[in-house]
Amino acid sequence: MNKKNITLIDGGMGQELIHRSKIKPDYLWSARVLIDNYQLVVDLHKDFIKSGAEAITLNSYTITPDRLRRFNLEHIFKSLQETAIKAAKEAINSYSCGKILLIGSLPPLVMSYKTEVGLSKQEASDIYKKIVEIQQSHVDILCCETVSSIQEAEIVTDTALTSEKEVWLSFCVKEEDGTFLRSGERLEDALNQFKNTKVKTFLVNCAPPEAIHQSIEIMKKFNKPYGGLPNGFKSVNLLNDGNDVSILEKRDDFNINKFVKDTLSFIENNVSIVGGCCEVGPKYIEALKNEIKNNY
Repeated sequence: MNKKNITLIDGGMGQELIHRSKIKPDYLWSARVLIDNYQLVVDLHKDFIKSGAEAITLNSYTITPDRLRRFNLEHIFKSLQETAIKAAKEAINSYSCGKILLIGSLPPLVMSYKTEVGLSKQEASDIYKKIVEIQQSHVDILCCETVSSIQEAEIVTDTALTSEKEVWLSFCVKEEDGTFLRSGERLEDALNQFKNTKVKTFLVNCAPPEAIHQSIEIMKKFNKPYGGLPNGFKSVNLLNDGNDVSILEKRDDFNINKFVKDTLSFIENNVSIVGGCCEVGPKYIEALKNEIKNNY
């Protein structure tokens, strides 16, 4: 345990799996690799653990009925969720180096970064309920992640909080201004909505580190643990219903040194959960782990 009580989680599974699999991504993204190359998923989980991650996240972000329906695969929703759980637990069980936490994923149900849920409140609630039912007996934490609006946050947390698991709420903010959600709503207003709930932790994920610096100034006003998980994309603003993640490009300046420097700055601003999102691989986590060990 480090002096500042920092929890280091893993990085981005989806982009790293794409890099390792050498296949062109489609709308199924990381779920496609789980279908086609299960061992690749297990090995990446292992690599994150070897790099020093104290918690890993299920590779189930894109396992939603809407995504699967586009490929006539909706019937394997439950089995794919279970396969993601199996892969993570296999990786964790291969190590005896202390407790590794497992984080469940409650993602956007139709598409990331959108200001609208894309489904009715009842439809969305029913799907989240199914995900929670599958994951809750296997995970330590349920993370409502990449949440772009207050409405989306309300729907997903309403379901997550019916479980007995610790719940994290992770917002996605504007690239240009980390004090606003992608919906245009103020991050401070969003956090106010949940400050008196049983949500354990506030996070911001899948945004540039520069935006997360701004978000942290808002999160630290609240009496909950908080953290930041940056991505390394140039921009996600071009992603829409007519394309897929293959259009997303990594920033030229998003290297290990920059990631570590930004994250250490987060830590100096008293975040308690750090790690990465898209384009943050095991080597990034390893470098950060070494700095935390040496300095905190």
